Amino acid sequence: MAARKRSKARKRSKARKKSGARKTTRRKVARKKKGARKKKASRKKAAPRGGGRRKTAAKKKTTTRKTAGKPPAAPAARPAAAVARVPAAVPAPRPATAPGAPAAAGVAAGIPVEVGRVTHYYSHVNAAIVALSAGELRVGDMVHFRGHTTDFYQRIDHMEVDHKPVPSARAGQVIGLQVSQRVRENDAVLKVAR
Repeated sequence: MAARKRSKARKRSKARKKSGARKTTRRKVARKKKGARKKKASRKKAAPRGGGRRKTAAKKKTTTRKTAGKPPAAPAARPAAAVARVPAAVPAPRPATAPGAPAAAGVAAGIPVEVGRVTHYYSHVNAAIVALSAGELRVGDMVHFRGHTTDFYQRIDHMEVDHKPVPSARAGQVIGLQVSQRVRENDAVLKVAR
């Protein structure tokens, strides 16, 4: 029986030598697997040091030309006036129009005047409902729609009150306008010029 085992083992070893495979026992295979796991765990990337700061670009070195027989020139001294910082100019506030003041004075001066607010927008027909709060709007006036994400100019070509076309509308009326872009509720409607 022992002779048979030996002859089988010799045949296996000869076959392994031909195929180039090594003789391994179960213990060695188990050790190899454990070692492989440890290696994979150790190969994980380490967290970047420095608290996640980005690397800054290295400063460029300035090269100076060597001139024959001349010493390098000293940098010119800056005048004291150039070193002192000048405070930034604060823009003047826009003159606010009183609620009772006529809107035509602001428009004539070139200052946009708020005449109303968008109360609703119908996306399927690109129409806006505007509640007029001050002044007057007429067909042909240039208006500016301004809001959180809205900012465009448009000339009024057609306006309606109660589904009927009208040439002009005054404060207190609710009008419908065809708009070229999307507007949102509570966007301001400013009259710019006629």
